Amino acid sequence: MPVNGVGVIDEAGRFRLLGNGAAGAAFGVVLVVLVASSWTGATTTVLVGIGVPGAAAGAAIGVVLQLRSWRAEGGYRQSVVVRDWIADGRVPEDVPAVQWIPLVQAQAEREAAGWGKIVLSVLWTGMTWSMRDQHPPLITTMLIMLWVGLGLWSGFWVIPRAREAKALMRRGVATPS
Repeated sequence: MPVNGVGVIDEAGRFRLLGNGAAGAAFGVVLVVLVASSWTGATTTVLVGIGVPGAAAGAAIGVVLQLRSWRAEGGYRQSVVVRDWIADGRVPEDVPAVQWIPLVQAQAEREAAGWGKIVLSVLWTGMTWSMRDQHPPLITTMLIMLWVGLGLWSGFWVIPRAREAKALMRRGVATPS
């Protein structure tokens, strides 16, 4: 089923949407429970009454942001094609430079964002740890896991992919313009 502005999404894309929804839901729950626990204890009622709507909102935001990213990249299929070019380390010769250079360059420019996420995850982990006496251990643990996950994702996915795109840009390919 085609999605407006994104095109048809295959099984891998649906799993990616599911993962983004799950990550968004986790972030939503942690955020609203953290804020609410400043005023009240983290009880089952608080988790259900505030955490579930927070999870729903976070999941929706995660999915919408992924769809928006695919739209910006020219649709899901184009995103997959560019990812394959980067993974293969080459662009097919029949692809004009005017088409592939901006797409690969956009991926290469994500390295700075990846490093920014790592810096933020380190700072937020330290901040969360320093406030551990103000929140229950479960909240502290959930937050630290969230920040560490963000840093690991950036370090093991975002930055290496951006570096591979930069290497592809440096090598270039003989393509007709």
